[in-house]
Amino acid sequence: MPSWRRWVWLLILLGLTPGAEASSRFELDAPFNVGLDRSYVFFSPNRIRRVGDPEPSHLVFEAQVAPNLFLPQLHIGHATPTLGEYILSAVVTPNIRLRMLAQESSPVIPPSFMPKLTLQAAHLWKPWLDDQGKPRRMALSFINVSVGHYSNGQAGCFYANQSEAEGGCASVEGELPLNETSGDFSTNFIRLEAQFRLIENIDMARRSAWSFGVGAFVERNSSLAFGGITPEMREVYGDGHVGFGLLVERLWFEHRFRVEGNVNGPFGETPGQRWTFNVEAAALPRWGAGFGAFVRYVHGQDYLNILFLEPVSLVQFGLIFELGPGLRARSGPSGDPLGPT
Repeated sequence: MPSWRRWVWLLILLGLTPGAEASSRFELDAPFNVGLDRSYVFFSPNRIRRVGDPEPSHLVFEAQVAPNLFLPQLHIGHATPTLGEYILSAVVTPNIRLRMLAQESSPVIPPSFMPKLTLQAAHLWKPWLDDQGKPRRMALSFINVSVGHYSNGQAGCFYANQSEAEGGCASVEGELPLNETSGDFSTNFIRLEAQFRLIENIDMARRSAWSFGVGAFVERNSSLAFGGITPEMREVYGDGHVGFGLLVERLWFEHRFRVEGNVNGPFGETPGQRWTFNVEAAALPRWGAGFGAFVRYVHGQDYLNILFLEPVSLVQFGLIFELGPGLRARSGPSGDPLGPT
């Protein structure tokens, strides 16, 4: 039997055999959710530029709709009474980005379709306890491996100087600028991401803590399978992207306040592109049930599919939706908190 099949059977047996019930289980109702995509609806006072438009346009709204659909999540061991020491997840995310400009008929320009499958392996260290035996600090690390597709649903020529004549777009050698109004943008990708979080000053009575995080990713474009990147697009868009990020989050009576920043850029592209920096601050009150408000600043290259060569400097603000793991003090029969979740 191939080695990978042995691992699959091992994971199944860990979750299903009666003898392993005490050390492993499948979470079906409230999966541990960290390091995944969020949903946004927002506005920006800055204008959006596209080659082919007579002038830059104001933004009516922009949205990212990214529901994370969990398959049964496997918890192995016990880091807390409600979380495993090791957590294995498989998540399907049908991510879509929409942008509506204040033009005639307020058109929604070609959106980004970014469906993907993410496999996540997380390790939670058992909490460090204080003199009274209460948790004061804990740490977690996780690795995400994602396989996905990224396209804009258009079928026009990639370059603005090409046309869909009888000989096809390739009959004319492409030259910049790109066809930013109807050009075809399509690639498949594989992404590897690693993050580490340190949770400090845990106060179970006030359901409060500080969280500090650092992460990095590398993403590689692929021509394999249907919808893969073409040679002409790879030359300009690049072989992939890399990025780094930092995060500080305050949990206070289960209200969440977060500031994070990251920088990312392509590699293997011609001509070279500058890197993109963004910083975001968000507040998610407990009574918002996952909804909150955020403000973000983006400086660098546009991130909406075929507009990737356009320079941007955007201030954005609006609503965010994210179901995070939080640090909840679930009470047992005695009323005492069970531990962080």
